[in-house]
Amino acid sequence: MNIDICFTPNDFNAKEYGGYAAVVIDAFRATTSIATACANGCKRIIPVKTVEEALQIKNKYPEVFLAGEREGLLIPGFNLGNSPYEYTREQIADKTLVMTTTNGTLALTKAASLPRVYVAAFVNAAAVTNALRQQQENIVILCAGSEGRFSLEDTLCAGLLAERLSSMSKLSDTALAAKGMYCDFKNDLLNRVSESSHAKYLSSIGFEQDIAYCLNHDTLSVVPIFAENSITA
Repeated sequence: MNIDICFTPNDFNAKEYGGYAAVVIDAFRATTSIATACANGCKRIIPVKTVEEALQIKNKYPEVFLAGEREGLLIPGFNLGNSPYEYTREQIADKTLVMTTTNGTLALTKAASLPRVYVAAFVNAAAVTNALRQQQENIVILCAGSEGRFSLEDTLCAGLLAERLSSMSKLSDTALAAKGMYCDFKNDLLNRVSESSHAKYLSSIGFEQDIAYCLNHDTLSVVPIFAENSITA
C-alpha cells in the first residue's frame, strides 16, 4: 500500500496515478462541510467548478439546493455558504446539493477520473482511515490548497492520515513530510493553525468558530465517496 501526497492541485496529474484511489482534503472548509452534510442526511452532493455550472443545474432541476462560496462568503442567490454549521439536518436532510467552492470542488473534479475518490477532513479522519485500511489500495492524497498554493491545514490533515496508515504503508517523501508536520503540530493544533493565512482570513470575515469545528478529530463516522459526478456516503 503506497501513499503519496500532492500538496496542491498543481502537483497532481491523474495520468501518474493509474489504479490509485484518491483522497481529497479541503479542511477549511469544503470537505468538512461535505462530511457534515452527509452525516446529517443529505441525499447527494454534486461538486462543480463554477457558479455558472451550478446555476445551470438549478435551472434544470429547481428542487436542488445551491451551496458554496467565493472569497469565503455566501454566493448571491445560493441557499448555503461553506460553513459546516449551515449544514444542519433541518436544512439539508434528503436534499441534493450542488456545490462550488474556491478550492475544494476544483480538487474533487480534478481527481474525478481515478477509480475511487474519498472525501476527507479532520472530522471524519478515523472513518476514512478505516475504509482505506479495508480496501488496501495505493492512495494519492490531494490537498486542495488555497488558490493553487500550499495550505497548512490540508497538509496537516493529510499528515494525520499518513500517520495512521504508516504501519501498513510505504510513504512517499511528501507523505513523510506531512506526517512529520502533523506530529509536530498535533499537541497544540488549534493555536498553531490559527496563525495560518487561511485561518486568519476566515476569522476576519466572521467564521472564527469554523476553525475549531474543522480541526476536531473523528467526530463524524461518514465516508463520502465521489463517483459518477456526485458525492454520497
